[in-house]
Amino acid sequence: MINEHGGSTKTYTVVVVDDEEIVRYTMRKKLARFGYKVISLDKGEDALYLIKNSAERIDFLVTDIKLRKMDGIELLRHINSLEAPVPVLLTGNGNVEDAVKALRYGACDFIKKPVDVNQIASIIRHVLKVREEERKYINLGRFSVYEKREFLIPNDPELANLLAFELTKNLPGIGLCSKAETENILLALREALSNAIYHGNLEVSSDLRESDGGVREFNEEVERRCELSPYKERKVRVQYELTNEFVEYVIIDEGPGFDFGSLPDPKDPENFFKKSGRGLLIIKIHMDEVEWRSPGNFLRLKKYRVETDGSNKVE
Repeated sequence: MINEHGGSTKTYTVVVVDDEEIVRYTMRKKLARFGYKVISLDKGEDALYLIKNSAERIDFLVTDIKLRKMDGIELLRHINSLEAPVPVLLTGNGNVEDAVKALRYGACDFIKKPVDVNQIASIIRHVLKVREEERKYINLGRFSVYEKREFLIPNDPELANLLAFELTKNLPGIGLCSKAETENILLALREALSNAIYHGNLEVSSDLRESDGGVREFNEEVERRCELSPYKERKVRVQYELTNEFVEYVIIDEGPGFDFGSLPDPKDPENFFKKSGRGLLIIKIHMDEVEWRSPGNFLRLKKYRVETDGSNKVE
């Protein structure tokens, strides 16, 4: 579990909620192989009770969106209202509206059934690694007044994830937004940096994820290009500005760019549930301003202060 779970030797507890016994059995069996302790339940209300009252810490929740009584969205909203919310991944055969709603309410992702347990394990592993880093961090954000920084990083996804955490950790402290909203911005920034590395500098097509080889073939091509010129020499420039009124990120890769005007609408049912392309939707949902500039390798993201009086409430 040292490498599988971000360097920690602890055993993480994952709760799986689904009203289909075969789904619970399959996910419990396969996730256990990754070293997780898995608790499977068939009711959302039982999962909520467990999270509120269990003596042991629950680290992650995977729930179907369609349950008999309390559905996955309602369960997600209850969990995110807790003092110490648990990260939630939703699965199911829901429509695009359900998936968008799940992301707006703070789900890590929405995976369409039949699920790929390897993909779910990858999401769990990444989210828990980020949260483990957060627990080690002593929050100095409350002393921050203004920050402006610039980075030039290689094509290293792990380094990009660490940078995304570094550039979001002070948002709650400065009073820009809540901890839950900060995690949403972190998710959007991670997606933007991943796109800059994979599709910008390395020029790896998202279409590979839709091929027979799927995610495995995509990852193999990423590793191959990281060793080839001119891809391996390219860098990602990240500019960051934080005030008590907004945070802004500018991400510039050194790839050839692309026609960003031709990007497919991720809300279209034909596109949303593909294994690629939803990063753009995640970015648009969680950021107030999203701007591409020609030739397509310049992306600006901006988030304004979230007011507690509801003036910035998402409709």
